[in-house]
Amino acid sequence: MKIIYITNSRIPTEKAHGFQVMKTCEAFSNAGVKVELWLPKRFNPIKETPFDYYGLRRIFEIKKIPVLDFMPLEKIFGRLANWIESLSFAVFIKIYLAKIGKEDVLVYSRDPFSLMFLNRKYVFEIHSFSKNIYWHKRVWRRAYRIVAITQGLKNLLIKQGIKAEKIIVAPDGVDLGAFDAINQPKEELKLELGLPTGDFLVGYIGRFKTLAMEKGLKTMIEALPLLEKDIKMIFVGGEESEIKEYKNLANRLNVSNQCLFINYQPYLKVIKYTKAMDALAIPFPNEPHYAFYASPLKLFEYMASGRPIIASDLPALKEILDDKNALFFEAGNAADLARAVKMLKASQMLGYHLSQQALADVRQYTWANRARNILNFIKP
Repeated sequence: MKIIYITNSRIPTEKAHGFQVMKTCEAFSNAGVKVELWLPKRFNPIKETPFDYYGLRRIFEIKKIPVLDFMPLEKIFGRLANWIESLSFAVFIKIYLAKIGKEDVLVYSRDPFSLMFLNRKYVFEIHSFSKNIYWHKRVWRRAYRIVAITQGLKNLLIKQGIKAEKIIVAPDGVDLGAFDAINQPKEELKLELGLPTGDFLVGYIGRFKTLAMEKGLKTMIEALPLLEKDIKMIFVGGEESEIKEYKNLANRLNVSNQCLFINYQPYLKVIKYTKAMDALAIPFPNEPHYAFYASPLKLFEYMASGRPIIASDLPALKEILDDKNALFFEAGNAADLARAVKMLKASQMLGYHLSQQALADVRQYTWANRARNILNFIKP
């Protein structure tokens, strides 16, 4: 079987979905499937190849599909630039696929619009639930199989009349080898990265916002006035405009000396930052996207880091985490987050047991295991 993975994304990209797409293709390839990744031929400020940027072996092919790329002029054209690019990509995808036989070739995508006009067998990997049900329902119904990244998404699809037997739940994964390769002591990593030593560091690693939605960093900053001065919040992965926004909030709350904001970092350095923390936070607010749809890469990377996790008490996160491998707090409640941080700082033993259980539990969530489960489900 050959898989053509279609994604209307600028890859490489600073956003997590690019890494997720590349790791999925790599895992399918490692499982013995021939894979081609089809991308739009767009302007990209990142000049490295996707393989070099993400540190992956060239074990699958990448094909650039022509598009009408108005995205660099998005400030002028607004949403029209995205519509033109997306429509042209979908049209050219249909043209290029028409040249390929349908036998033993399976299209795979997480982009519903790219699949909208296809009349061949495809697998749709769903990552969110749109309010525009009418058009998306067409994609869901015509899909040969659907890969949902959370049970919450599968439940929503079933409520829309999609048969349960054509849906598999496959959360995102982690590259355990990359985390195991970084084995420096925590304090040594702090020194190397220029982080405060001697303080208790609570880290947030990843994009500061998703789809322009706040991800709970505000709650972390609001918790700082309730915590001792030797507790610092470290935020890694923001854009300059976002960093400025959260710095202003820290200044207003007079806790700027307890915050450190760091912009986007390469993947291998992200692992070092993750393992340099004393605790790691997933402070998502109680919004539908985070509560039911999200399977964040950071969740599995946090688990693989061997550091204790503090997480919002949300259903999607609790599909993976439980009271034995994480400490929960009420989403959006700064005082409850402060309570959880104090508990971990006060009890090194609690942190050790939580982190070791998470490290054991994450072994099942490798990219290889995920690919194997999906392939077994989608093979004819």
